[in-house]
Amino acid sequence: MRYPVSMNEQESPPKPGVLVAGPSPEAARSKRPMTRRRRLVQALGAPVALGLMRSLWGSYRFKVEGDEEVETLAAEGAPFILLFWHGEIFVGAWMLRRLAAAGARITYIISPSKDGEFAVRLVNRVGGQVVRGSATRSGVKALRGLYRAITREKGSPVMLPDGPRGPRRQCKEGALLLSQLAQAPIVPMGISAKPSWRLKTWDRLLIPPPFAGINIRFAPSFVVPKDESIDLLRQRLSDLNRTLLDLEEPARPEPQVGSRGGGPE
Repeated sequence: MRYPVSMNEQESPPKPGVLVAGPSPEAARSKRPMTRRRRLVQALGAPVALGLMRSLWGSYRFKVEGDEEVETLAAEGAPFILLFWHGEIFVGAWMLRRLAAAGARITYIISPSKDGEFAVRLVNRVGGQVVRGSATRSGVKALRGLYRAITREKGSPVMLPDGPRGPRRQCKEGALLLSQLAQAPIVPMGISAKPSWRLKTWDRLLIPPPFAGINIRFAPSFVVPKDESIDLLRQRLSDLNRTLLDLEEPARPEPQVGSRGGGPE
């Protein structure tokens, strides 16, 4: 297990790296040109994609459990690190909009590639901050950008611990390191659906059919102490992986329970 930041480096804030709410001049950018056609497709595709998402969300029956703590953090404007699997991002985005409406400054990390521009357009429509970076190409800089979002702007980062390329449902250590640096609480979240339809992508992206029952379940938050040893961090990572898996297993909503998922506009 690799740790890009030593314990000594945690005593002082990271040097400025990735910029919040805009592209980073230090991030590795795609060499493919942003053609007029690509820009037009992205500009037209973002509202269409968001409209389809809202239509499906509006048909779902949502049941949310254990959200009192994270809703309180959102209402107080206190930063937190929200953690859930990469394959649940489609449904998780509904909860992100709900938390943003409650007062959280949701912060997304998006690839600096040209394809990432489409995700930025979606974020601009639903609201949120953006840190441009890649866990595979500019991971340390992205971590510093998220640190700045938390400490300077009270941002609440969304982290998908098995992304961006897997292995599926295996946690990486980035969220633990960010919590240790910024002393922000990690909030684990699990999502399940019935019926459960998944795409044949590496993350088995969950896109439930219309009128499916969705269960979103939270575990209690925790903060990683600044002086925690690497051995304890390894154990905590294993425990976190198990928590995220356990959150999904009992999450099976009953048809008569829950509310329609139109959510905040």
